[in-house]
Amino acid sequence: MGQFEGEHKKSLWLGIELDKPSGKNDGSVGGVRYFSCAPKHGVFAPPSRVQRIHGSVDCLSELSSARLPHSFSGSMRRTFSSTSALSVPKDWSRRSGAVSRSRSAPHRRRRSALSGGSGGRSSVADRGPGQVRLHVGMQVLLNSVNEMAFIRYLGAADFAPGLWLGLELRTAKGKNDGSVGGHHYFSCRPGYGVLVRPSRVTHRGINGSLLVPDDS
Repeated sequence: MGQFEGEHKKSLWLGIELDKPSGKNDGSVGGVRYFSCAPKHGVFAPPSRVQRIHGSVDCLSELSSARLPHSFSGSMRRTFSSTSALSVPKDWSRRSGAVSRSRSAPHRRRRSALSGGSGGRSSVADRGPGQVRLHVGMQVLLNSVNEMAFIRYLGAADFAPGLWLGLELRTAKGKNDGSVGGHHYFSCRPGYGVLVRPSRVTHRGINGSLLVPDDS
């Protein structure tokens, strides 16, 4: 869910990740990022346009495509929270009035404090029981380039302490071929590989620092 402050009153919006690429964005609107997902998988809607199904807080279903400001199809994976003000298109704001971005709005709350020097790990208490963990072969979103990638390596690195992910990107937006400083971590085409901290990626909207394996 996202709470956004308009000129006249507060208006509540949901940032939603869809199962299918029938959305409008990747979690960002007007140059402001509210959450991360694959391109065309994100959409914003007021709470009155969605409903919870199967008793799950992470499983939402559209009430009626015809009732939405922007029609879309496909089930919804999860919602995301934000306390930033959002510049919303006019047709999104018919009920709440014009909405403008506020420079004084508080920064978005992160689900955890991310520590780059320690590998970006967070408290195990922040992770739900049975939640999926990062593993080789998993597909994640590299936030810095908004690019989907596959995890090809997960472990320590020679050049810095902590846990590192070796990613193979879909396009040549990487830095290497899986080798850094003469050490070979995994294999991919030149320019398609990159090593990053877990906190630099997301999986289905969840930051990678929350999905670090317990034995890492």
